[in-house]
Amino acid sequence: MVPTRLTRRGALALAGGALTTGCLDAAPTSGDADRSGIGGTPGGSPAAPADWPMLGHGPAHTGANPAHAGGEPTSRRRRAVDGPLTTPTVVGETAYVTRGAPAGDGPQATVEAYALGSGARRWSLLLTRDGDPVRFTYAAPNSDRRPVYHGGRLYVAVDDRVAVVDPGGPELRGTTESVDALPLTEPPTVADAGVFAGGPSGLAAFDHGGALRWTLPRSPDEDSWQPALDRGARVAAVGDDAVYVSTGAALRALDPADGTRLWLHEPDDPSATSVVLAGDALVRAGFHGVEAVGRDGSRRWLAEWPGNAVVRPAVADGTVYVAGLTGHVAAYDLDGAGERLWHRSLPPERFAQGTVPAVSDGGLHVLRVDADAGTVRVYGLNRDDGSTAWTTEHAGTRARGVVPASGRYVFTTETTPPEQRESSTVGAGQDTTGRLWVSTPPSA
Repeated sequence: MVPTRLTRRGALALAGGALTTGCLDAAPTSGDADRSGIGGTPGGSPAAPADWPMLGHGPAHTGANPAHAGGEPTSRRRRAVDGPLTTPTVVGETAYVTRGAPAGDGPQATVEAYALGSGARRWSLLLTRDGDPVRFTYAAPNSDRRPVYHGGRLYVAVDDRVAVVDPGGPELRGTTESVDALPLTEPPTVADAGVFAGGPSGLAAFDHGGALRWTLPRSPDEDSWQPALDRGARVAAVGDDAVYVSTGAALRALDPADGTRLWLHEPDDPSATSVVLAGDALVRAGFHGVEAVGRDGSRRWLAEWPGNAVVRPAVADGTVYVAGLTGHVAAYDLDGAGERLWHRSLPPERFAQGTVPAVSDGGLHVLRVDADAGTVRVYGLNRDDGSTAWTTEHAGTRARGVVPASGRYVFTTETTPPEQRESSTVGAGQDTTGRLWVSTPPSA
């Protein structure tokens, strides 16, 4: 698999005519210098503990924000827009999303920034390629175009590369090299070790200058990789010395520098979720159980899971929290033998996309969607027994979040006509109303 090196013209082709203030460095023709125009190692402000800079809060994807005190919201603000919205990324007083801006041939990917306090749109940037708008896409369970923040940059997966946007204004800083035959359909994981983005055909690793380091598989015919069986690479968790990625039932540990396989855990169990790195353990969930694996690749325990489809578990203070797409929520003892501590079911007890658990110091937060009724319910559950501490109800036929960050609860909903929901995951996008919700607990 040979990547195409990005030139200045290639980066501008991605930006198209939508950018008038962008400035991209020229790409050298040889050597190990910055070939992408991104500008090397990020030098901007790091995310604060109270922020939510990427899915799962950080590169380990624990889904926990202990800096958020929590509590029942006493006020809420919404901003309605045309088109669907990704799950928010929250840094300071700003929420970053990618919107599917309605257009004649379907929604267009538009990166946008909103003020948490007022809901005002601060800026908007339409992504284009060769002068044509990049389509907004949504491949369950994650928002393909969701922006990720790291070191003063926003990273957005754009088909065969990752675009880098200035969070302070509508400016494209550049892109990574393109990777042929490796569509990037998952939000990237960005850490000091690099940029890691996956999809149905594998995983790509880039340095902070945008140069491609390695891919998994290393070649399209690699014997150890079975895309049809493994269903591609889920979102990777990144630690200090390894990258961990689920490829169906298998779990792989890779060297972040060159992609060398450190170990392979390959159980007989069927497809599992994205992996969570929690201290010295790795946690996944799937149709047939919840699993804890040591950082040496050995299984610690496998516990029964009463639900079915799961997006990603959350882990905090030695407890694993799992929320299924049919309403089941349960907690497990991570440090013991995987004992189930409690279990309950939230209505509606049928399949509904958007349920990803998030943990704050004040509770466990889960969304439930009733598309038939056009309502989204946000639950604040007590972490020790799963009992309901509070709920709020909002309009919507789909939801993404909750993100406990910057002293608020931030999430998005969208309302789409039934005929569009039945024909497509996103629908045509022309009649979808997206809403950015910001709820404030009394402690904020």
